Amino acid sequence: MCYYFIILTKKGGIMNIGSVIKYYRTKYQLTQAQLADGICSISHLSKIESNTYVPHESTIEALLAKMGVQWEKEMHRHKRLTRQMGEFIDCSLFYDLDHMRKQYEQLEEENDYLQSSDLVNQYELYKFRFYIYENDQERAERQKDLIERIKGSFTAPEKWLHQFFLSIYYTMLNKTEKALGFLDQLDQGIQSIPQKFEGEYYYQKARLLILLDRFELSAYYAEMAVQYFQLHHNYIRLLHAQLLLAINYTRRNLLVQAGGLYEVLKRNAHLTGQKDLYNQTIYNLAELFKQKKEFDEAIELLEELKVRVSKDSYIYKAVLISLLETTIEMQREDRQLLEELRLLTEETDDEYFRIYQNYFEKRMFSQPDLITYCEEIMFPFFRKNGYIKEGKKVAIELKNFYERKKEWEKANFYRSYEQRKAGEP
Repeated sequence: MCYYFIILTKKGGIMNIGSVIKYYRTKYQLTQAQLADGICSISHLSKIESNTYVPHESTIEALLAKMGVQWEKEMHRHKRLTRQMGEFIDCSLFYDLDHMRKQYEQLEEENDYLQSSDLVNQYELYKFRFYIYENDQERAERQKDLIERIKGSFTAPEKWLHQFFLSIYYTMLNKTEKALGFLDQLDQGIQSIPQKFEGEYYYQKARLLILLDRFELSAYYAEMAVQYFQLHHNYIRLLHAQLLLAINYTRRNLLVQAGGLYEVLKRNAHLTGQKDLYNQTIYNLAELFKQKKEFDEAIELLEELKVRVSKDSYIYKAVLISLLETTIEMQREDRQLLEELRLLTEETDDEYFRIYQNYFEKRMFSQPDLITYCEEIMFPFFRKNGYIKEGKKVAIELKNFYERKKEWEKANFYRSYEQRKAGEP
């Protein structure tokens, strides 16, 4: 048995035996002197525990036996954790978040032991990804700092994953350009992308590019993601990639193609029980109807969504804004909706929603202040924080106002922002 273990260790091994010995010595509160007594020197044990030296099998056997540790059981434990870690990773790739939460809880129970194994880097990296999936900014921030301290031991694929997860982290913080910068650094040809992450890479790149109004390049990456997820039978992520493609079609005014894809997404998201994806599809389909000036259809979908989602969710507030925009387009006022938005914004620190709440209030109650607010507060906020679509809407409103006043210099400034090409500052 010991001979079998030594061969495995010399080849890069199932686990770091020195780390395992140190784990149990610490667990049983033994000093190095106490464990080494009668077996080897303290300096010899120190080298073993730091994994800088592989001892003779008889030394390993004696050290493990002194602590009552059976190596065969350790082998089985490591195999089980390796299998669980693989499932944790697959859950991330296939967007199986419920199962991922369960795997996370089980792995966390083995945290101390995992720290002594060769699985530790992947474990810490995918915990980072998990916290981002959970939109848990506090834990994600702490995990980012921890990874920064251990990244010196990363392999090349782990370094790639670290940078990729940092991009997703900054996407969560709405720092779109910074997030895209991390992805652009990874864009050195297909050979640089870990095979399992090829589809995710395409998806995330398409998502960031669409946020920056770079629609043609976004469509290219979205289609690549669709092809990859289809080929690898990753059906949930396929739906997410198709949603990106539908949004892309909408923004490029390819409304027939977008409408057809939304209908497919509605059905498949419902059949697969993807509630969040279904809600996102309904919201974006309503935006499509607004673009087509089919306001009654848009309101019907938004009202359905308003009932479906939690009042403390981000999407609920987004629905209120979309409903208020639609009633304005229909030259109607809905003060009840505005009051609901006001009450919700009092409970959040999100400046985005507060900006909109003030905008709607001025539009309904203080028309003379509306243009000043749009010009001095709303437009600069959207421009500074990368809300390109929202900034263009305000730019159109200001352009039209200054054209009516025949103030052509200001009108041309806002027209240039409205008509700017993707990727321009």
